[in-house]
Amino acid sequence: MNTTLSLLAIALYAGATVLLWQEIRQGHARYKLALTLGVAAMFCHGTASYVGMFTTQGMNISLTEMSILISWFVVVITLISGMLRPLLNILLMIFPFTAAILGITLLADSPAKLIQHPGGVMLHIALSVLSYSVLTMAALQAIVLAVQEYRLKHHQLNGILKALPPLVTMEAMLFELVLIGFILLTLSIGTGLFYVDDIFAQHLAHKSAFSMMAWACFGILLIGRHQLGWRSRTAIQWTLAAFALLLLGYVGSKFVLEVLLNRI
Repeated sequence: MNTTLSLLAIALYAGATVLLWQEIRQGHARYKLALTLGVAAMFCHGTASYVGMFTTQGMNISLTEMSILISWFVVVITLISGMLRPLLNILLMIFPFTAAILGITLLADSPAKLIQHPGGVMLHIALSVLSYSVLTMAALQAIVLAVQEYRLKHHQLNGILKALPPLVTMEAMLFELVLIGFILLTLSIGTGLFYVDDIFAQHLAHKSAFSMMAWACFGILLIGRHQLGWRSRTAIQWTLAAFALLLLGYVGSKFVLEVLLNRI
């Protein structure tokens, strides 16, 4: 991880957040400038991730570097998706979230975990990162939807919530993210079972178990949506519960192994 680039990305994300807040609260025409700062932060963030992950000794897949990469993908996917759907206001939540991730990784740098495996394992890692990124977006979307629904019921729809799409649109976007994330997670688990030789020797048993439980929860949510018409509150609860399992399995396992037990 490049400290200078990470600090610059944090500053740019913070600046973009302030401008977006002023745009929504005070009506200042600074939306394009905020996006410009956000894109600049994204490039600094991505470069810092690339420098930290790809070394002369191999690819570093430590908790720190993977967290940086996943948060970068969240920003990239949101910016690209915002060209097709009204997601850009969600950046007011994603920019500070990403800056916080970068700040935490700077303070709690985990030991390097280098791999030099063939393409199959790399495919599994790529699919895992993409699925975690999309499902992180789904979890953030669920949180925003929960706040939006609560404020709407209590007639407190003001500030940023006024700038968000209607509740029905937000709900539809949540299920789209869950579906895409579920497909990617299915492929990730499938490639993991095929390419990873010994999950016990590599300390992957807990991660695999929690990932399967999260996969089952997301699957039940999608079936419930299609067969039973599950909507906002139920969708929010299942999304956050499934994401918590995924977070516990991946981040929790890597934190215990790499930080607490110092096992590489």
